[in-house]
Amino acid sequence: MGSPDGSFLSSIRLSLVMVSLCLAVFLTGMDQTILATVTPSLTTEFHSIDDLGWWTAAYLTMLSVFQIPYGKLYSLFSIKIVYLSAIGIFELGSLVCATAPNSIAMIFGRAIAGAGAAGIFTGGIMITTKIIPLDRRASYLGIMSAAFGVAAIVGPFIGGAFTDRSTWRWCFYINLPLGGLSILVCFLLVNTPVDSSIASLSLWARVRQFDFFGMVSMMGGIVCLLLALQWGGTQYPWNSGRIIALLVVAVLLMVCFVLLQIFVPGSKTIPRSVSRHASVWHAVGYAMCITGGIYVAIVYIPVWVQAVQHKSALDAGIMLTPLIVGYVVFSVIAGVLTSGAGYYNPPMILGTILASVGAGLLSTLSTGTSNGRLIGYQALYGIGVGLGFGQPSYVVQTVLSEADIPIGVTLVTLVQHLSSAIFVAVAQGVFQNTLAHTVRSLAPGVDPSKLTKLGATQLSQFVDTQDMPHVLEAYSTAIARTLYIPMALSCASVLGACLTPWISMKKAKPEPTDKEPTKDEPTSDGTKERDRCSTGVNEA
Repeated sequence: MGSPDGSFLSSIRLSLVMVSLCLAVFLTGMDQTILATVTPSLTTEFHSIDDLGWWTAAYLTMLSVFQIPYGKLYSLFSIKIVYLSAIGIFELGSLVCATAPNSIAMIFGRAIAGAGAAGIFTGGIMITTKIIPLDRRASYLGIMSAAFGVAAIVGPFIGGAFTDRSTWRWCFYINLPLGGLSILVCFLLVNTPVDSSIASLSLWARVRQFDFFGMVSMMGGIVCLLLALQWGGTQYPWNSGRIIALLVVAVLLMVCFVLLQIFVPGSKTIPRSVSRHASVWHAVGYAMCITGGIYVAIVYIPVWVQAVQHKSALDAGIMLTPLIVGYVVFSVIAGVLTSGAGYYNPPMILGTILASVGAGLLSTLSTGTSNGRLIGYQALYGIGVGLGFGQPSYVVQTVLSEADIPIGVTLVTLVQHLSSAIFVAVAQGVFQNTLAHTVRSLAPGVDPSKLTKLGATQLSQFVDTQDMPHVLEAYSTAIARTLYIPMALSCASVLGACLTPWISMKKAKPEPTDKEPTKDEPTSDGTKERDRCSTGVNEA
């Protein structure tokens, strides 16, 4: 038994490690939104407004496609080494962005940063599986989710402050010392030994476990899909040969990936020990639905505030606060509740109910909606999403063996990022088409094609006074129709919430049925789990 002083020092070390993990997650969350208020300055300096979308698309694309490869790396190599490498790649991308002399360099820097960021959140989760017992893990993961949510909302404000008071380059320079601090703490205090069954394998034997053909087909399919959604309806018409070709290739590559997993024995991107668990797919479906619509609301509610209420960009950001605060606070509360009760199902079910009601109310926005109603609707939706956001990762950590947790967690994370990117692209098409149709109906004298090229605050400069009420009504209607997407997704999440079995996180996991139990697997009283977690933080 350790001395009180030893327990105190262990608690301090654990706290330092969790702070460093949250700091790294905070940086990646901030990096996803920090360009929101910086892009005008970038387009002015680089003289390349056509590349505006690529500065975000390059980051999100790499963030999505590298999720599964990182899951495989975390399962075959030291979690600590892979995690530190991911932060290092993210730091390199940030340095390239900070020193970018032109738009092309910025795009490459954003792509590199996205490739590194893809492994940071998942790596943070994986480290907590080594240092925190399963029955206490939800609280800590809830704090990490909250750090990501806080970063997402403060990103635009930090970017605007750097741009106004100094230079936009500090939006990326700031990642270097903070990321370096996270690297230092984890390097000194984290210890994640490789499982004995993996440690005995040679480097070549580990490399051979990578399903390169499967990964390439999946990554290629995701890239083609995101490119089609990014370009479709904006740079190229949806019926253009380029967009159709991208969609066809995306479908073919994804079908190829599925066939490889089913019929080729050596294809193990998603091992059968993971894919055979119905609970994993229920969790993945729930993750897609509960989180797929929140970025639609984050993108289009500020547009409604600026266009319909004639507020500034800063005021629009402030009005979005209830949504993000509800999401952040209740991500933490959901983690605490899950740790206390031992079951992830109640927050999932309650999250579905509140998110569905909140998103449904948001879809009723009109030109006469008051600020009080807007605040209440957002808070309700944010609370619902916050309650459900972290639960899918708790599901896979409970039902899967320790060896399969990395793939399960990265699969959930991939779906969360990918669904957000997909449904934001879908929302853009819904908004533009609805706006054009409604404007033609309410204000025939206004050219809808010109409206789509104007900022939400520039309407009064190009629309006649007599047409303005009709244009504002068209804007409000288009945004309300766009918010049908988060409403539909939130309602669909009821399937995952209700189908997920009730399994206690406080009980030891059942031994895998397809292999002999090993000495590293938990015993019936959870002793091995506690012993394994106690070695995750270096004592020296």
